[in-house]
Amino acid sequence: MDNAPDFTPLVLLIDDQEWTSRSIESILRPKGHVVLKAYTGQQALELVTKVNPDVVIVDVHLPDIDGIELVRKLRESATIQSTTPLLMITASSLSKVERIEALAAGAWDILTHPVDPNELVLRMDTFVRAKQESDRTREEGLTDPGTGFYNVRGILKRAKEISADAVRFDRPMACIALGPHLLAGTAQDQLETRVLLEGIARRVAGALRSVTRLSDTIGRLGPGEFVIVAPGTDERGALRLADRILEAAEAQARAQGLDPADLDELRHLRAGFYAVRGAEPMTPEDLLLKATMALRRAQADEESFRVRAYEA
Repeated sequence: MDNAPDFTPLVLLIDDQEWTSRSIESILRPKGHVVLKAYTGQQALELVTKVNPDVVIVDVHLPDIDGIELVRKLRESATIQSTTPLLMITASSLSKVERIEALAAGAWDILTHPVDPNELVLRMDTFVRAKQESDRTREEGLTDPGTGFYNVRGILKRAKEISADAVRFDRPMACIALGPHLLAGTAQDQLETRVLLEGIARRVAGALRSVTRLSDTIGRLGPGEFVIVAPGTDERGALRLADRILEAAEAQARAQGLDPADLDELRHLRAGFYAVRGAEPMTPEDLLLKATMALRRAQADEESFRVRAYEA
């Protein structure tokens, strides 16, 4: 039975020794792996802001960053998931203390060079298969692992159920989308932007938990963006709820002593909403689309309203 992955795995190989890199690459490329090489720790950290590798191999000894320390930094990266296999390789033996430290930092395994080609391929296929199955399970689930809120799949499912009840009992419902001001064109690099969005997301998530009702359904659309499907909520209620969430996010930030620059970013949060009457049938996709379109309009508005209703 062929257990090889059913897609082309991307391997990030971090090693400053050219002969070692070529040796590993010569083993993996013929087996269908794409190998992306970095020769320093800093180069690797820059690459993972742009790509999402399926496997990472780190040399223990690098010219600028200790390999074990680099493993820790990679595990903190937004594109390196907990399910991403991260291996270390060394041409010299490691002490028991060093091996334990490497595993504690987040390494899945430690290889000794020169590696046996067949063993390396089998290990890689096993690790990639495990990541693939884990990613598929997460994608087929209904919740966002970072917040516990619904993911897009989950929010669409719940919106369909809420919409059916709204039509049945002739009650209004609203969909509210929230997110930061559009960051396109800023001088921030991708890593800084990602960190900023994650910080905003944490505070917005806290505000959502404190302000929304048990009957409201909360979902995460993407980095820094959320959506709320609120049953029994008309246009005025949606506007009030959006204002309360934005105010709660700022209040939490002030209470935590947030840096003024970061607090200013929270003030750039925007919201868009779309409210429908109970007798008005609406597909979940249209509901989210119109709320998101209203959010995009609010995000594009430099000075005016922070909350926008959908306008055809």
